[in-house]
Amino acid sequence: MTEAFRSKKQFKQSAGKCQICGEPDYAVLDVHRWRVEGKDGGKYRVDNCVCVCCLCHRKLHDKKITITGIHQSTAGKVICFTDENGAEQIQKL
Repeated sequence: MTEAFRSKKQFKQSAGKCQICGEPDYAVLDVHRWRVEGKDGGKYRVDNCVCVCCLCHRKLHDKKITITGIHQSTAGKVICFTDENGAEQIQKL
């Protein structure tokens, strides 16, 4: 079982920026449960969370952005998502 992280604050500090758009302002960063949402019983666990800015967080809940996966690649850990235009994106974490 994947461990829960100590706090959302610690998770945001370790990420350091929005994992979708790169926004670095800590004051606007949120933790989003992406595999299993909170309304469906999703937990704050490392394998279920991404650090996103408040704007990307709203877009995720409005289904304007969709996370399709987080993977280990030869380039390191990456997040795969579909942006507002329907284009698939890959962002290094």
